[in-house]
Amino acid sequence: MHREPFLHLLRDRRARFHAVLADLGLSVESGDDLLRRVGGEWTLGEHLVHIAAWERRFTRQVTGLPKVLPYPCEWQKFNDAVFAEWGGVEPVAARTEYNAAYAGLVDAVAALPPEGDPDRPKLLVGWNLGMAPRHYREHATILLNHADLPNPPPWRGRIVD
Repeated sequence: MHREPFLHLLRDRRARFHAVLADLGLSVESGDDLLRRVGGEWTLGEHLVHIAAWERRFTRQVTGLPKVLPYPCEWQKFNDAVFAEWGGVEPVAARTEYNAAYAGLVDAVAALPPEGDPDRPKLLVGWNLGMAPRHYREHATILLNHADLPNPPPWRGRIVD
């Protein structure tokens, strides 16, 4: 996948996640909402820092920096370690981390050549980095299920320019 289609897909999926939040009466701008338990045992803020931790992991993959993070590699252990560090996160910290991690990922991908990384042609697809846009739908589904609402329909097409 080329750089610009990937960035557009990432922006679109984040916008769709925010639309689901709005449908649920939630906002990442509301401190009260970030403290609400909205999916499983997690608050909305904890969901956001979880997404952010994965986006930081994906950013390291794009930049080629060592994957040295304070979390293990195996995905469930990674998730558990993120929750152990960020559980009970305050709203401002959750919002800041969520926005900063996303900006870092966008900047890292934007620094790639337009056709993507010629040395790693599948970098922007597959389980790892290709998961970044899908992660928003995964968490939208968790939040909808917690509210006893159906899964979102397939996210086809785009809602952002």
